[in-house]
Amino acid sequence: MTDEEGTGRAPGAAPPESLEALTEEIEQAREELGETVEALVARADVPARAREKAAELAGRASDKASQVKQTARQASKQAAARASSAGAAAKEQAAARMDSAAAAAPERLRRAARQAAARMGSAGAAAPERLRRGARQAASRARQRQVPLALAAGGALLAGWLIVRRRRR
Repeated sequence: MTDEEGTGRAPGAAPPESLEALTEEIEQAREELGETVEALVARADVPARAREKAAELAGRASDKASQVKQTARQASKQAAARASSAGAAAKEQAAARMDSAAAAAPERLRRAARQAAARMGSAGAAAPERLRRGARQAASRARQRQVPLALAAGGALLAGWLIVRRRRR
C-alpha cells in the first residue's frame, strides 16, 4: 500500500499545501473510516440483524392479519345479507301458505258442521222418547217454579257465606 492509497487522494495528486487542508483531509478520512467500521459492525452484529428481520416479518404478519380480518368482515356481511334475503323469502312463502290455508278453512268448517249436524240428528232420533219427554217436563217445571228455585239458591248462598264467616273468626 502506498502513501496515497490511504489518504483518499487520487494517485499522482500533489499533497495538500497547507496544514488546514491536511487536517481537513485527515478528518474526512476518519469519518469515512468510522462509517466503514460501523457498516462492518452492523454486518457482524447477528443478533441485531435478527431482531431487525424479526421486526420486519412481524410487520408483514400484522399487515396480512389485517387483510384477513377485512376479508372475513366482508364475507360475514355478504353471508348476513344472503341469510336475510333467504329469511325474507321463507317468510313470504310461509305467508302465502297461511293465506291459502285460511282460504280453505271456511270450506272445511262448513263441511265439519254439516257432518256434526248429521250425526246429531241421528243421535237425537236414536234417543228414547221417554228420555226426551222427561227432559221437556223438567225444563217446564223449572220455568214454572223460578221464584222458589231462586229463593232456595239464595238461601244456600247465604248459608255458605255464614259458615265461611264463622270459620274465619
